[in-house]
Amino acid sequence: MTSFTFGLLGAMEALSVPSSFMNRTPGTVIRIDSAGYHVDTAEGTFRCSLRGRLKNTPRTTKKPVSVGDRVHWTPSGPNLGVIDSVEPRRNKLSRRSAGRGDLEHILVANLDQLLIVSSPQDPPFRSGLIDRMLVAADKNHLDAAICLNKADLIDHKEWRSRLAYYEDLQYPLLFTSAVDKTGMDALARFLRKKTTVLSGHSGTGKSSLLSALQPGLSLRTGEISSRSGKGRHTTTSVSLLKLDLGGYVVDTPGIRSFGLWDIEPEDLSSHFPEINELRTGCRFRRCTHTHEPDCPVLAAVESGHIHADRYENYTRMLESLQNPDFDFN
Repeated sequence: MTSFTFGLLGAMEALSVPSSFMNRTPGTVIRIDSAGYHVDTAEGTFRCSLRGRLKNTPRTTKKPVSVGDRVHWTPSGPNLGVIDSVEPRRNKLSRRSAGRGDLEHILVANLDQLLIVSSPQDPPFRSGLIDRMLVAADKNHLDAAICLNKADLIDHKEWRSRLAYYEDLQYPLLFTSAVDKTGMDALARFLRKKTTVLSGHSGTGKSSLLSALQPGLSLRTGEISSRSGKGRHTTTSVSLLKLDLGGYVVDTPGIRSFGLWDIEPEDLSSHFPEINELRTGCRFRRCTHTHEPDCPVLAAVESGHIHADRYENYTRMLESLQNPDFDFN
């Protein structure tokens, strides 16, 4: 054995790095914050930086590595490492970067399902974000469901009737409350043995729900701003959290806007099931379903077969894709 090899082994021992890590090691990114990329492995969690070639690749995304990514890395010190490469993603949840409209902001990668958390008030119910996230889920082959949290504040029968059109479209609907524990068993069944991202407006109670489901997750919760009526951000970074009941959840910072990514205007209608089933009957091949004659989609809106709110959200999304400066909030 050469003196170089002895020196390398000595250095590894001095750094208290397991000898099994002398080659690149797989892991999963579970959190990204100002301290770096936190990678979970069979040997524990390591705080990593990025190899230079990953930093210097042409920028098409806000960050080259995302929570949920499967990565390969090498050790650089006690509980420290450097990410060398990222495995291909099987799916992702993305939006247009708020600061740079030409960049993709990947919220999380390698998921099973999306749970869109909303509330009836404080902040008020807004279907626009729900429908944009349903489009993003369909685009990326994610199962999606809608959770109406703070259900202790509402008449369940009234709101189930009000949101029945989502269930008609085969989107599961959950009613939950971290206050009186409404719907917690159903939520646990939905999350069990899946990797689920929880997303929605700030203040809808995502972190409170997770803390009620599994005390000890140490998630931050907060209040609604009295000035804006919107939630204050309490989760400041995306985190992948392991559930005792099996599976993982991703707690995301509250979203104030969600710009669609990688969807062409002419393809938007294919991500609305109720529009997609009718669009083949349109007279024009590139029908936008907004003004064209003999459009079965417009007829369905007029007859009430397509819900008015869903159609309005479709037209606003279409305008936002045609004009990136359009304010859809």
